[in-house]
Amino acid sequence: RDSPIHTLSCNYCGIEAIEIDSEHIPKHLTTLRLRGNRINADGCRQLSKLLQGGDSTLKRLFLRNNKIDDDGVAILVDALRNNTSLQILDLMSNEGIFAEGRKLCLKLVNDVSSITATL
Repeated sequence: RDSPIHTLSCNYCGIEAIEIDSEHIPKHLTTLRLRGNRINADGCRQLSKLLQGGDSTLKRLFLRNNKIDDDGVAILVDALRNNTSLQILDLMSNEGIFAEGRKLCLKLVNDVSSITATL
């Protein structure tokens, strides 16, 4: 049975990663708030499962103030290449994100191929 939950907030809970089963991705989850945790590149690898493919329903992902670095950004950007649902990705205050990670984000935002694929 699929959960009817559309918003999940786990801010400041000490989370490093969430194990996500690719076979059972929540169909109604639109907002995930994980601010102030310890999510790093390994955690981003798990979260990328929620972002990949045309079945993604996640519209808002808040990852502010975690341990995400340029490698974590690269993982998220790769997962978002074909994502057409995510509208907000909050990566503020992740002190491990430097010029390379910022460039990857800007490149993703300027790539309209995923948008035009939905027209």
